[in-house]
Amino acid sequence: MSKLKPQKPVKRQKNANGYSFPERLPEGEVLRDSAKKEWVLGPPIGKASENKQIDPTFPYAVKIEPHENGPLFMEKNFYIKIANRIDVESWKQSKKTKVLGIPTYYGSGTHNYNNQKYRFMVIERYGKDLWSMFLNNQRKFPPATVYKCALQIIDALNYIHDKDYIHGDIKGANLLLGIKSGTENNVFLVDFGLACKYTTKEFKRDPKQAHNGTIEYTSCDWHQGVPTRRGDFEILGYNLLQWLCSTLPWEKDIKNKEKVYDKKKEFMANPKDYMDKHFPNAPKVMYEFFDYISKVKYNDCPNYKYCKDLFTKELKRLKAPVSGNLEFSVNTKKHKLMQIVNNESDEDIPIKKRKTPVKKRVVRNTTKKQESVEVADIKTPERIPGTPAFETPKNISVLSDEDIFLTPDEFNKSSGLKNTPMKKETPKKTNKLRKSVEFKVSWKDAPTVKAGLRENKAGVYIKKTVTKKKYT
Repeated sequence: MSKLKPQKPVKRQKNANGYSFPERLPEGEVLRDSAKKEWVLGPPIGKASENKQIDPTFPYAVKIEPHENGPLFMEKNFYIKIANRIDVESWKQSKKTKVLGIPTYYGSGTHNYNNQKYRFMVIERYGKDLWSMFLNNQRKFPPATVYKCALQIIDALNYIHDKDYIHGDIKGANLLLGIKSGTENNVFLVDFGLACKYTTKEFKRDPKQAHNGTIEYTSCDWHQGVPTRRGDFEILGYNLLQWLCSTLPWEKDIKNKEKVYDKKKEFMANPKDYMDKHFPNAPKVMYEFFDYISKVKYNDCPNYKYCKDLFTKELKRLKAPVSGNLEFSVNTKKHKLMQIVNNESDEDIPIKKRKTPVKKRVVRNTTKKQESVEVADIKTPERIPGTPAFETPKNISVLSDEDIFLTPDEFNKSSGLKNTPMKKETPKKTNKLRKSVEFKVSWKDAPTVKAGLRENKAGVYIKKTVTKKKYT
């Protein structure tokens, strides 16, 4: 490996939390972990491969930060103590679970570059995150997919809580899909920078830790700086609600942390009334989930089986498999599950029919004395949406179904207008009226076409040229 040319150290900036941003390390840089294992950085940022067996797919991910920063130090210790491969495999066997949504840890250490010291950690690499997919799908996921993700995340929380820790920052950006064969439909909970031991003794507000996490989803307990297991479930619930209903009521107030906290307190004080007001279309299962969480004490262990059963029953009601493919795109025309978000079955949804009002027309009989007759039995046929409507010519004594669907040219050729005497009427303020007609283009100016003889596409506006005709 050729030696890199020495470069001048770049002064690092700091983010909003006061932590320094890491300087980008070049491709081919070799990192050596505490177990003396070497890792080579790939071309994309954050990808790596083993130095002795370089894989062009770079199946590992490297998290790196300046040594003085704190989040990666906490996360590294969490993996070493809690999420090592032996413990994860043992837990999976005890729960009879094939895949657990916890990243696989491979190593960590320190690295010097440009006279700066860095801390790094190597874990398995994953695919897309749920947040970017949520945005790409018009901020909505199919209900069945939401419930499947919930089941997998609850398993991950169960493992973390069994190890006396909480995650504290569950959100779409920290939920990644697997890329290994057989894990493409599995969700992995990453980023344990805020992971810490939960509280079981006295519930005491900690101003230093207050409002920890991501404000949109932070639990009421974390708003007070108290890490609890029920708080993880509350955070998960806010994510599920957002995936189902697109938005959360406090999203516009995230700059005011106390205001967000007040709204969440109102929510958790009476989930049923709050959801009836702000989430009227939310599925019933979400009422049940939040109602349960609101009754759990801060030092209680959540009932993981009960929560999983809620979503399992809902999947069965939707006739969707508990496992299998995760379909994130919502197709409002083909996705049948979207029809029963409001607890309706396919049979309960009424079919919308267009009702055409009955119009009254004045028919003049020219063979006898001119008398106005109201005709209520003649109905205008239903118009196809996007197709221009046909205006019935005046002074016509007889109208048939075929006449109604004729074009103006066809109507003239069939002796409709030519053989019908019409009285020429000159409207008042002729000049002003003509001027407005010349420049106003409306769907009424488009020629009506008979089905099967359509020459102009629906929605194409054609300006009608009005020519003077002399009637005899």
